[in-house]
Amino acid sequence: MATWVFIDVDWTLTNRERKISSKVVSILERLVEKGYVVVFASATAYPIVYGLARYLPSSGMSVAENGGVIGYDSEIKVLGRVDKEAIIRAAVEKLSCYLEDSWQNLFRFADVTFAIKDGVDPELAVKEARKVYEPMNLEVKYSGVALHVHPPGINKGAGVRKLLEFLDAKPDRIIAIGDSEVDIEMFKVADFSACPSHAPESVRMHASFTASRPYSDGFIEIAEKFLL
Repeated sequence: MATWVFIDVDWTLTNRERKISSKVVSILERLVEKGYVVVFASATAYPIVYGLARYLPSSGMSVAENGGVIGYDSEIKVLGRVDKEAIIRAAVEKLSCYLEDSWQNLFRFADVTFAIKDGVDPELAVKEARKVYEPMNLEVKYSGVALHVHPPGINKGAGVRKLLEFLDAKPDRIIAIGDSEVDIEMFKVADFSACPSHAPESVRMHASFTASRPYSDGFIEIAEKFLL
């Protein structure tokens, strides 16, 4: 058995411009060399998370779409499906002042995502989106990067549990690192959790540790302080 480390991607592994530095890759290499089971757990579409897991130092496993899709090698499990056309149509008809469709929806199964339009307060966009989607028995979350719409019960914590169940894995310890509200349920599954300094207070209050630095610098600080 080993320690499993579940890591968010956008604004956790990346900088503010959503780029992954060579320093981060080096840290991932060192984690893998030390025997940690590194898993990327992201809100983004499965093909993107799979690609990162395939080409960056990691276990090759993925938790994508806020826990709605899990995978390993050629195996993929979709934990919930939605009517993407209905969700996008509702956004066009009722939320066009707040949201823009995302190209990623072509590749998504369980979690439909939208960009919040420039100049729109994210809290207002989330509030208005919930008015539209909650009567459709759908949940709305904001990752800091995008607004997400998915069935109730889809979250990263559930995705982590399903992946471990799928692989019949029983880790000695689970560590979770993330920066937004979509990471909170993953924190609850973990024995230890941490976030970069830019994470909102609602996230920091659920973390075991908050780094002094933001974005990928915060991830590096967490890894060096607690894992390496």
